[in-house]
Amino acid sequence: MNDTACHVFQDLINLSVRMMPIFLCLEPKDKNRETIAACSVYLWAIMIFTQSLFHIPDRTFWLFQGFFSCLFFLVLLVFFQGAAVEKLFFYLSAWMLADLSSFLNRFSAWYFKSLIPLSMEQLCTIISLVNATLCGTFVFFWMKKRAREIFRSLSPRFSLLLAGYPALFLLIQFTGERALFPHGIPSGQSQSLLLFFLILCVSLLLLYVLTLNSTAQIVKRKQTEEELTFARQMINKQREHYNQTLEYIEQVRIIRHDFRHHIHALLYMDKEQQVKYLKNLQKELENAEQQIFCENQAVNGLIQEYAGRADKAGIAFTARLDLSAHIPIDDLTLCIVIGNLLENAMEASKKMTENPFIRIQARMEGDHLLMLVENAYNGKIQEKNGKILSSKKDGGLGMLSIQRILNRPEDEFDVYFNDDTFTSMVRIGIDPSVHR
Repeated sequence: MNDTACHVFQDLINLSVRMMPIFLCLEPKDKNRETIAACSVYLWAIMIFTQSLFHIPDRTFWLFQGFFSCLFFLVLLVFFQGAAVEKLFFYLSAWMLADLSSFLNRFSAWYFKSLIPLSMEQLCTIISLVNATLCGTFVFFWMKKRAREIFRSLSPRFSLLLAGYPALFLLIQFTGERALFPHGIPSGQSQSLLLFFLILCVSLLLLYVLTLNSTAQIVKRKQTEEELTFARQMINKQREHYNQTLEYIEQVRIIRHDFRHHIHALLYMDKEQQVKYLKNLQKELENAEQQIFCENQAVNGLIQEYAGRADKAGIAFTARLDLSAHIPIDDLTLCIVIGNLLENAMEASKKMTENPFIRIQARMEGDHLLMLVENAYNGKIQEKNGKILSSKKDGGLGMLSIQRILNRPEDEFDVYFNDDTFTSMVRIGIDPSVHR
């Protein structure tokens, strides 16, 4: 392979590195648009071949590349899912990894040139393949997961600050390269400058990794604290429900104990007194009555609480739950999902002046638990980038909690709405590790 072919091949490898964070971490909106987005890759390839074959001067090529970069970012904004700041982060990260990889290729080729009987371009091509493989592994197995978790949880302000890091990296790298090597990176001179710049770039990359990792840990710690807080709230509610159950049992025991006294008293009353006495007794029995929605105690206690809150708020509450006492899904998962769904339904129904309602259904379907929560709402939905925005002060932590809990491939969480009814659908796969 001659040097010209090697140079073109290097540019294509560098292109693949530049595209990895974008196409591995971002999802196209639909198949047709994915095709349009893929055309941008072909345009990049055409641009590289044009520069290599016709030897376009670097300054002219930089202008052309800058223009096309802006055009490609517009493609990301239009045809890919996610917030704009998330796309900006991956776009800048792609440029950062590509530029760093390109420098490492030249440096490694310069270092091994005296040891391996190959030309500079041939060595660069081989090293480019190795670096591209390492870069792809890094993006797919480490960067993709952490970055997505971060951008799902961070506020727009902090997300923008995070996106500023790869921009700062590029600025330092570009400025340093132009200051240290105004005539291009030398192939056999200025060893100290090459080593200094290499150490600088590697240090910036390590700082980038540490920044992402630290931010991901902070986000995870915050999520864990939120879930622990919710779990404590559930425990307190269960404790209240348990105390209520004990009171109910005690009331029933007293009524049964006093039953013979009631009969004895009724025998010596006239008809009017008997009716009055029986009405008072009926009222006492109704106060002691406990509503049973399902056999699962944890879910039943939670539903009882929201049924009571709905009754006080004048909201029609209907529950049809076909759940046994032993469901192969842990109680914490059930309570977090059901509690957040009903909390959102309560908030929406309270805003209704006419016919507020909440309906919840749950049943087992094969190896899944299916839940539907329907509620009245005012018909106003705020959306951004295909996501429903919460009107609550917490920014919709309940929705995030549900999405974090339902993190297995077999789990589903969808919402549907028309002019007056909002429906949340949850499908939870059975966890084989939970034994009942």
